[in-house]
Amino acid sequence: MPESLKIVTYPDPFLRRRVDDVDEVDDGVRRAVSDMLHTMYEKHGVGLAASQVGVNRRILAINPTGDPDDELVLINPMIAEARGAMEGEEGCLSFPGVSGLVIRSCNITVAGYDLDGNEVEIVACDFLARVLQHEIDHLEGMLFVDRMTP
Repeated sequence: MPESLKIVTYPDPFLRRRVDDVDEVDDGVRRAVSDMLHTMYEKHGVGLAASQVGVNRRILAINPTGDPDDELVLINPMIAEARGAMEGEEGCLSFPGVSGLVIRSCNITVAGYDLDGNEVEIVACDFLARVLQHEIDHLEGMLFVDRMTP
């Protein structure tokens, strides 16, 4: 049974830390992902980076639609290509009650691994691209408030 994790909130310095790569996708990683997804849904989020729950690993879990078929988990994700620009409203579970306009790339390609350790490449645009960039930023220690427009 998945458990609820505590969301790390600003100004906790852990949020500013670049987290470590995952060396092996094992049962510990799978358990962390299960707990992250449970917590994300419980908190009504569309994405969650491991660093937001105090886990020092490059793991993200997202579901931009809320449909269980749209869950996406990436291990060691990195943006391989980014094109275009779009401005949109963002919020963050680590910043309760805070939102603002952020400029992001509107078309991206993300490389990483799935929960079976297989290489994957995700081509995303619009909202999915925004959510992926937001969560990958967390893994780098970058926060959405750093990218907010004046």
